[in-house]
Amino acid sequence: MKKKKGKVKRVKRRGITLVLSGGSAKGLAHIGVLEVLDKNKIPIKRVIGTSAGALVGGFYCAGKLDVIKNISMQMSKKKILKLFLALPTLRGLINTKKVDLLLKKYIEGVKIENLKTPFIAVAFDIKNGRKYMFDRGDLFKAIRSSIAIPGVFAPFEIGNSILVDGGVTDVVPIEVAKKFKDNDEIVVVNLETLPNIEIKNFNIFNIIDYATSFGLAELARLEEKDADVIIHPYTKVRKFDFYKAEEIINEGRKATRKAIPMIKKKLKRRK
Repeated sequence: MKKKKGKVKRVKRRGITLVLSGGSAKGLAHIGVLEVLDKNKIPIKRVIGTSAGALVGGFYCAGKLDVIKNISMQMSKKKILKLFLALPTLRGLINTKKVDLLLKKYIEGVKIENLKTPFIAVAFDIKNGRKYMFDRGDLFKAIRSSIAIPGVFAPFEIGNSILVDGGVTDVVPIEVAKKFKDNDEIVVVNLETLPNIEIKNFNIFNIIDYATSFGLAELARLEEKDADVIIHPYTKVRKFDFYKAEEIINEGRKATRKAIPMIKKKLKRRK
């Protein structure tokens, strides 16, 4: 029987299931996390991401971590305004046309089932009131759905589903990871912490940041408990501070370097 063209052969191996939380701009720390894991030759068996975790994780599994890193490092306040600020729609404060075009430029046509590293993006179907998991199909649709912050980005429609940010129910999608726990260690990267910046300007972005951060941080704290290893990058930034990419990515590196000995110890016990 002939193999289907375009399929990537996945090698069965022991390793970690990497769970990447949401976090908006803080999610750029996932880039630093993945860099350090790769540098230390930590075998990543699969990546499961919500929101920003789905964005970075999806690009990583597509072999395009450098792409998302370069885009992030080139961001300035002016570029962020150009990317996000457009006439809002009835479904979101931010018109996503430019964001969609940017994502499609690099991952349009990429299928999740063809990725070398298995990947799952988590979104939430607000029409049917249920979790929606992408483990196959179009990578762009998976990422775009998972990053659709309710009220900020317009939802993404697929068939009879209206999809928004997976963080609605799974800030840290560890329940999804537990379904695959065989010989894997679950390593969680949790970026949702209580806000630590004093509000000096009550603009709409700061209000959204603070209003959502408290609930998300508490939910994330409860969800992370079942992990074998937890990585907590300290990112003192607001949700929309994408122009601070270098600082955020470096915090991801620092936190992961501290966790490497524990990850290696856990993996050694599994042999």
